[in-house]
Amino acid sequence: MTRVVWDGDSSYEMVLEAHCDASPSAVYDVLANLETHLDWAGRKQRHGFQLTSLRADGPMRAGSEFTSVGSMPMTRTRWQDHSVVVRADQAAVIEFHTDGVAVWPTGRRTEARWEHRYEIEPAADGARVTYRLRRASMTNPPLRMRLPLMATLTHRVMIPFLCRRGFHNLLWAAEQLAQPVPPAARSID
Repeated sequence: MTRVVWDGDSSYEMVLEAHCDASPSAVYDVLANLETHLDWAGRKQRHGFQLTSLRADGPMRAGSEFTSVGSMPMTRTRWQDHSVVVRADQAAVIEFHTDGVAVWPTGRRTEARWEHRYEIEPAADGARVTYRLRRASMTNPPLRMRLPLMATLTHRVMIPFLCRRGFHNLLWAAEQLAQPVPPAARSID
């Protein structure tokens, strides 16, 4: 399920919800391991909307910080991001806030704060995962977020469309982590 709450101006929130066949702890483990983000939110994400690099000193814990670079559709401009984990409750919630800067060829700077929150709840045969993306602030938004028709298309269609793939990649990665190793693949030493 996808839900968008947007006031047509600065207040924006998108929510994605889905069932995952993996346990809450498996989903949490994939999220907390920042090395996996370059796979499910990077290489497996849509070209032009993906993480291209990430630097961190270990897993996500409350107070930990990491930096990343992300591509944007239809431009060579990149987001330069600094994120801080504000909440990390084992197998239940991970929330981090990202301050991003994009410098356009004209020299114009877009600065934004995005708040990412993943809620993981036990469900029959797995977990119910909710991803909430909230824009807390933005200065000098790109043209596609300012022009009336383009802004509507970007906020209501494109952001959810692009984020949905990464979200499903995350759930798939958790399901793969939770798969037992088949007996034939085990080695005996």
